[in-house]
Amino acid sequence: MRSVVSVVKATALEVLSEPLTLLVQLAALTMAVLAPAFHYHQFGEATRMARDAGFSALFTCGSIMAVFGTIRAFRREIESGTLQMALSHPVSRGGFFVAKTLGAAVAYLVFAATVLATSLTIIEGARVGGAYAERTGDIARLSGPFLAAGVAVMLLPLVIGAALNRFARFRFVPTAIATALMLALLAGGASSVLDPALLPRHLPVAALLLCPALVLLAASAAFAVRFKANAAAAAVGIVAALCIPAAGNYYMADALSKGGVVPWSYVAIAAIAALPAAVAFLVLGIRFIGGRDVS
Repeated sequence: MRSVVSVVKATALEVLSEPLTLLVQLAALTMAVLAPAFHYHQFGEATRMARDAGFSALFTCGSIMAVFGTIRAFRREIESGTLQMALSHPVSRGGFFVAKTLGAAVAYLVFAATVLATSLTIIEGARVGGAYAERTGDIARLSGPFLAAGVAVMLLPLVIGAALNRFARFRFVPTAIATALMLALLAGGASSVLDPALLPRHLPVAALLLCPALVLLAASAAFAVRFKANAAAAAVGIVAALCIPAAGNYYMADALSKGGVVPWSYVAIAAIAALPAAVAFLVLGIRFIGGRDVS
């Protein structure tokens, strides 16, 4: 168990140390923060643009991060020749594969928490800005303090990461990602205190979006063991294309319009529906790694 935990931790840190992870996270935060900021003219519910931008960023950028982060983590292990050394520890090949997949999933959840918390901040800013516009008759736009908090989550981690790298020899990418997570949770927590219904209403939708992303992550792990990076990414792309007809079951942001909610029972059903695919890819990956020659 100690060896498995070590693999999980090492893989999560490895994925979170990738420059690609930071770039994808920055792209997601930019989409979640700036798309609503430039959408000055609101038609209908004031928070709709902010909500759609945040969940779209979580869904699209999160899937990209899950796929490529997982593939790179596995391919680096294989192509560098360290797979044989890793398997010499007291952990089975199947256990190693599952542990490494879990590590990639932990890194993805860090990404998802950062984007979701920032999105909640912007959604609350849109709600406050919309309420102010209704009272004054002005154009609805994001409330300034919430927009500033969102921009801070985007940019301040880069400054802090660079400073700590320069003066304290901290690693830039994981430091920036950890700082972004802390700032996002702080801003999102403050927004949730101002509006206690904010997190309970939006968390089920975020949980729905985790289901297809984790399936793609498991598929990425399995194909990365068997194929090189480009071929593995193409195989995952085919899987994603085949799953498009079911995508609507996992994107339910519109259900929150006009005070609506997504029940947790629906989330449970959607998760159970996605579970067989995730398990199938894990089993496939275990078979692939079991058939590899690492001598």
